[in-house]
Amino acid sequence: MLKFRITIACLLGGTGLSQAQEQQLVLQDVVGLAQRNSPSYYRAQSRALNSLYAYRYFRAGQLPQLVLGLNNSSSPFGETVEVLQPDGKVEYVRRSTSNTAVNLGLRQNVPWTGGTFSVQSNLNRFDEFTGTTKTNYLATPFSINYNQPSIMYNPFYWERKIAPIAYDESKRQYVEDLEIVALDGTSLFFDALSAQTQERIYQQNVANQDTLFKISKGRFDLGKIAENELLQIELSLLNARNTLEQATLQKEMAYQELKRFLNMPKDADIRLKAPATVPLFNVPLDKAVAEAGSNRQSVLEFRRRRLEANEAVAEARAYSGYEFNLRAQLGQTNNGQTLGRVYSGGEIQQNFSIGVGIPIMDWGRARYRVRQAKANRDLIEIDVQQAERQFEQEVYLQTQQFNIQKNLLASATKADTIARLRYEITKQRYLIGKISITDLNLAQSEKDQAAQNYVYALRNFWRAYYTVRRLTLYDFEKDEKIRYEFQEK
Repeated sequence: MLKFRITIACLLGGTGLSQAQEQQLVLQDVVGLAQRNSPSYYRAQSRALNSLYAYRYFRAGQLPQLVLGLNNSSSPFGETVEVLQPDGKVEYVRRSTSNTAVNLGLRQNVPWTGGTFSVQSNLNRFDEFTGTTKTNYLATPFSINYNQPSIMYNPFYWERKIAPIAYDESKRQYVEDLEIVALDGTSLFFDALSAQTQERIYQQNVANQDTLFKISKGRFDLGKIAENELLQIELSLLNARNTLEQATLQKEMAYQELKRFLNMPKDADIRLKAPATVPLFNVPLDKAVAEAGSNRQSVLEFRRRRLEANEAVAEARAYSGYEFNLRAQLGQTNNGQTLGRVYSGGEIQQNFSIGVGIPIMDWGRARYRVRQAKANRDLIEIDVQQAERQFEQEVYLQTQQFNIQKNLLASATKADTIARLRYEITKQRYLIGKISITDLNLAQSEKDQAAQNYVYALRNFWRAYYTVRRLTLYDFEKDEKIRYEFQEK
C-alpha cells in the first residue's frame, strides 16, 4: 500500500489544528488523531489503567503486609462499673481509666492452603486514675499465628489463576479499543467526505444549470426552443440551488460530528481528501482465524468465564453447610507495672483450635446451592461455545468481505469515470440541439449517483480493512501483530 502523505502542517496541543488556514485531512490523519486525542481514546486509556492498577493490587496482596495498629479507649470523666468482691458480692464503683493497645504485625497470605500466616508483637497499657494512679502493662513481644478459615475452599488459588488472565485480557482489549476508535473514525471520515462530495456535485450542477439556462434563454429569444423547455431548465436551476443549500447544511453537520470525535474546536477549518490508493493484498482465511484466536481479548474472556464458573461451584461446595477451620498461635506473654518488667521473661502462650460444623437438617439447602452453581456453569459453557462459534464465523465472513471489496471498488471507480465522460458528451450534444433536456437530466443524475457510489465503495473498503484489523489484531499489510503501549499517569 502506498503511504499517504500527511498534509497537516503540525499537530498543536489538544486539537492538533491551527485555525489560521484550511487544513486538509486524509484518512490516516483522522485515524491518527482519533487514536491519540479523541474522547474514545481517553476512555480506552482509563480502562487500561484501571485494569493495570487492579492487577498490581492483586500482586501486592501476594507480598507480606506490615501493619501497625493503635487503639485507645478511655473514660476521662469516669464511669460506673461492677466490681466482684472476694465474698461474692457485687459493688458499683466509680472510676476513670485509659486503655491503649499497640500492635505491629507482619501478615502473609498462603496461596497453597488459603490461610494467613502472621508474626505479631502487641503491647497494652492500662491506666486507672481513681485515687492513686495505677499503670499496668501486658505485652506479647513475639507471637506466631496461622489462621485457616476453611480447608474446603481456597480463594487465593482461584485468584492466582484468574487475575493474570484478566490482566492479559485487558491489554488485548486496549489494542482492540484503539482499533475500534480507528473504525469509528473511518466511518465519520467517510460520512463527512460523502457530504462534502455531495456538496461539490451540487455546486457543479448549479453552475451547469445556470450556464444552460443562459444559453437556453438566448436560444429561446432566437425561436430555436419552445417556452416549455426553457421553463423546465429554469425549474431545474431552482431545484439545484435548493438541493445545494441542503447539501451544505448536511456537510456542516457531518464536519461538526467529525471534529467533535477528534476533539477539535468547532471553528476549525478543515477539508477532507479521499484516499488516492488502497492496499493490494488478500487476507488468507486460515491465517485470519489463527491470528484472531491468538490475539483477541475474547479468547481469554472465554477461558476466564469458565474458570469463574468452576470457582463458583467450588465455593458452593465449600460453604454448603460443612465447616472446618483451624487457628494456631505460639508466643510469649508477660505483664507488669513497668515496660522493663513485661519485656523480660514471661510465659509461653500457645493456642490451637479446630472448628467443625456438620449440617444435620437443612432440607436440601446445601445440595440445591451446589446444583444451582453447576447449572450456572453449564449455562456459561453453552454461552461460551456459542460465542466461540460466532467469533470464528465473524472473522471468516469479514475476511471474505474484505477480499472482495477491491473488485467492488474497481467497478465503482470505472463506473464513475464512464458516467462523468457520458455526461460531458451528452451536455455537448444538447448544446448543439441533438438531444432533449430529458436525456441531459438523466445523464446528470447517473453521473451524480456514480460519484456517490464511488465514495460509498471507498467507505466499504476501508471499513472492511479496519474491521479485519479489529477482529484479528493483526496488520496483514505489514505482516505483524498490532501493538499499542499506554502511558501510566
